[in-house]
Amino acid sequence: MNQLLLPNMKYAILDLDGTILDSMEAWKNVTRDYLASLGITADPDIREQVKRRTSRETAVYLQQKYGVRKPEDEIIDGIHNVIKQKYELSIPLKPAGAQILRHLKERKIPFCAATSTDRPMVEAALKRLNIYNDFSFILTCSEVGKGKYYPDIFYQSMELLGGQLENTVVFEDALHCVQTAKNAGFTVVGVYEEVDRQDWNQICALCDDIMI
Repeated sequence: MNQLLLPNMKYAILDLDGTILDSMEAWKNVTRDYLASLGITADPDIREQVKRRTSRETAVYLQQKYGVRKPEDEIIDGIHNVIKQKYELSIPLKPAGAQILRHLKERKIPFCAATSTDRPMVEAALKRLNIYNDFSFILTCSEVGKGKYYPDIFYQSMELLGGQLENTVVFEDALHCVQTAKNAGFTVVGVYEEVDRQDWNQICALCDDIMI
């Protein structure tokens, strides 16, 4: 981490998935894993087929393409339970995430989590990894009412921390989140994520610092 950031960083806003938690591969494969739980082998392009679909559209697609004979709501719940179990049982701390947490705790910099994932899932992972109490608080996009294409979650997190734009640093791995935070006026540290490696050059160009 760039030492030049340290004098001005008094507060930090941390994304969780892909930044602190090594969970992006689990999300990438969730539909494939759900089908496997039903004894169905997914096509190699399953992620491309569903990644821009809503949960209900994905359920309909699985009914039509793979002959899943379950109601839409049951399919949605089934996919949700697959990823929920991964948060509860197996998703690990990302090496870069461990480095970020250690850096902030050593310097007694207050930090929070700002995440797109539902609270029960991330809380389960953070508690299992014994880092839940390190965070000042967790704020989710569903609680804010807007996703990270909008800056609301970053502004609300900053206000709750007691920070200001000039002393609050955002840590993110996803390009659209980096763009949102930068456009909102934050200093941003980009964290490398293999699943989204095609965006890394753009992230590097936008961020004030990067971590690999």
